[in-house]
Amino acid sequence: MEFSQKKKRFIVIGIAILILTVYFVPLGWHGLLEPDEGRYSEIPREMVESGDFVTPRLNYVKYFEKPVLLYWMNAASFMAFGENEFAARFPTALSGVLGALVTALLCSAVFGRRAGVIAGAVTALSLLYFAIGTITLTDMPLSLFLTAALSAFYYGHIKNDRRWFLAFYASVALGLLAKGLIAIVLPGGIIFWYIIFTKKWRLILDALYLPGIALFFLIAFPWFYMVSRENPDFLYFFFVREHFLRYATKIHSRYEPFWFFIPMIPVGLMPWTGFFFSLFSKESILRSPADKDKKDANIYLLSWFTVIFVFFSLSSSKLIPYIVPCFPPLAILIASDIDRMIERGKWHGKALASSIVFGVLFSAALIVYSFVGGRVDPYEALPVALAISAGLLAGPVIALFMTRNGDRTSYEKAAAALCISALVYIGAHYGIYEMMGRSRSTKGISEVIMKEKLPDETIAVY
Repeated sequence: MEFSQKKKRFIVIGIAILILTVYFVPLGWHGLLEPDEGRYSEIPREMVESGDFVTPRLNYVKYFEKPVLLYWMNAASFMAFGENEFAARFPTALSGVLGALVTALLCSAVFGRRAGVIAGAVTALSLLYFAIGTITLTDMPLSLFLTAALSAFYYGHIKNDRRWFLAFYASVALGLLAKGLIAIVLPGGIIFWYIIFTKKWRLILDALYLPGIALFFLIAFPWFYMVSRENPDFLYFFFVREHFLRYATKIHSRYEPFWFFIPMIPVGLMPWTGFFFSLFSKESILRSPADKDKKDANIYLLSWFTVIFVFFSLSSSKLIPYIVPCFPPLAILIASDIDRMIERGKWHGKALASSIVFGVLFSAALIVYSFVGGRVDPYEALPVALAISAGLLAGPVIALFMTRNGDRTSYEKAAAALCISALVYIGAHYGIYEMMGRSRSTKGISEVIMKEKLPDETIAVY
């Protein structure tokens, strides 16, 4: 039976609505997770209270570890929605959804509309991307602006339209305000290696777009100037201690071995891990690009992933959220490869078989951990583990049965089934958030303190 355009549009809109639902509706269901969510909520709360939007303060003490953009976003959210968990997480969730949308748009421009739709779903419905996109951290806004910058740059390059470089420089400036100098270093490194591998030397001159550079300084300079003028110690602390010393030394006690991020990629990509490994197949779009334009796009996407991954792997300070910006280029490669499978009416690289194997292994580990982990009530954790396992396994199993006939329509339906199954898998993780909200949040004791304390009493934090 033909999969009509009307039905396709209906399914795409339905999946998009469900993605928005799973990202935004449950944001306020659990308490803020310590320490990061408490920190990134209290600083903007104090900004709103004091009216000082230049100098960040945590518990009324100057705090210069991160730049200001997330604080401004959260402060605006508090003013719009009130001081609550939903408002604290809304800007990060919005950044995650917008990042998935930008990924979809770039993929559509390079590999076609169907691949773009799949890329948006793969990005939004990958485990690590979703997890970081629904808690308040600086990493997801950074990922959004890096994705926007690199997408605008490549689109402007392939369309030979330098006006898109304005969006590139604006996004880099916002990334600088979101996380710091890596918003300059990473795009610069990615574009450098792309030029080296493709020998497109003219792109160097094209990239040095004076209106874009002026726009960058117009956006980024004012806050750095104002905060430095009011706080003479800011420049050393922020640029030297929080950038160079953090990267080169163990000053923050976050050292991990160089291979720390390697297992984070297959785990973080779930439920799409099987399709990630299918990229190594000879039939994949990565190893057998359709033409030179697709080959150049692959080089750009691989440079995008590799520069970020290697940069943070070499750092002396490692945290899991650092590699979130790696996921959009991987999502585009995975989506374009799934699109090729649909077009050819054939799964390659054992994509479904490996998805089922990884799903079984992950599900077994999750269920066993529910009983022997020791940190959670097994009778509370088991239903969550089973729901996650069902979402993880249902998609590839259903897709396997749906595509027995081998026609393209059945493969399109199978792709929709994979997306819906991924929604179940991702949505079930809110059960984990519920448990973490009780074990890693001070909301309960805070409510007691606010209820019992007298007006003139002091609350001590240690």
